[in-house]
Amino acid sequence: MQLGIRLEIHPGDDLSRVADMIASRGFGALHAHFPEGCDRSLARRLGRACAHHGLSVDAISGYANPLRPDEAPMGSTFEQLLDLIDLLPLLDARRIVSWSGSFGPGLFDEHPDNHGELGWQALQQSVEDLFPVLDDAEAILVLDPYYTHVLSHPNEVARFCAEINSPYVRVMLDPPGMLPPENWDHQAELIPLGVRALTPYVGMIQFRDMRLKHGAFEDAPPGHGVLDYRAFVQAIQASELSVPMFISHTPLDQAAAARRFVLDYAHAVQLR
Repeated sequence: MQLGIRLEIHPGDDLSRVADMIASRGFGALHAHFPEGCDRSLARRLGRACAHHGLSVDAISGYANPLRPDEAPMGSTFEQLLDLIDLLPLLDARRIVSWSGSFGPGLFDEHPDNHGELGWQALQQSVEDLFPVLDDAEAILVLDPYYTHVLSHPNEVARFCAEINSPYVRVMLDPPGMLPPENWDHQAELIPLGVRALTPYVGMIQFRDMRLKHGAFEDAPPGHGVLDYRAFVQAIQASELSVPMFISHTPLDQAAAARRFVLDYAHAVQLR
C-alpha cells in the first residue's frame, strides 16, 4: 500500500529539502496545496525537486469556494483554479482538489441555501464551466465534501456525481468531512454505508482524524482523534478501491508516525 502526504507548499520553501523529508519518511507521492498560489516557476521547481527524490505529484489544490467564487479562503479564487489546472502538466499531475463550497460568510459556516436547489445549481454550473480546461489538461476535479457544504452527505455526493456524469469529476473519500460531531457515536454503521455509496466516484482517499476542541470540530493527524479507523480501512478494503491515498493535516515531524498508524490498520485487514 503506497501512501502520499498532503502538504502546504510556499514560494519560499526549500523544495529540495521538503522533498527529501517526504521521501525519507516513506512517502511516495505528494498532494501539494498552495495557500499562496502557484506560478509556473514554483511548479517547475516543485516538479524537479520531487522527481529528484523519486516522488510523484499526484494532486494539487487551491481549495476554492465555488459558491463565493471571488474569495480565496485557502489560497485560490474559483477563477484561479483555472491557472492551477494549467500547471498540472508541468507537474505530471492530473488531479485538482476543491471544496463543493458554502454560501456562508465563513468557509465552514452553515447556510440554508447550501442544502437547497440554489446551492446545487450554483455548484453544478461552476463545475461545468471547468469542463473545457479540464479536458485540455486531461485533468480530474476532485471535490472534497464537508458536512456544512453543498455536498455534505455521501448520498448527496453520489447523486451529484451521477447527474454531472463526467469522467472529469470525482470526490475525496474523507469521513471526517461528512461526519458531523453528533454522528460520531455511529461511525461503525455510517462509514461503511458512506464508502459504499461513494465507491463509483472516488478519485482520492484522505487519511486524517477529527476531535472536538472547546466544543468545535478540529482536524488532527491520524491516530490523534476519534475516527473509527478500523471501520474506515475495512470499508476501503471491501470496496476494492485503487486510487491515490494521502495522509493529511499532519506536520512532517509527525508524518512517519501517522504513516505507520494507517499502515498498521491496513495490514490488519490485508489492504494492499
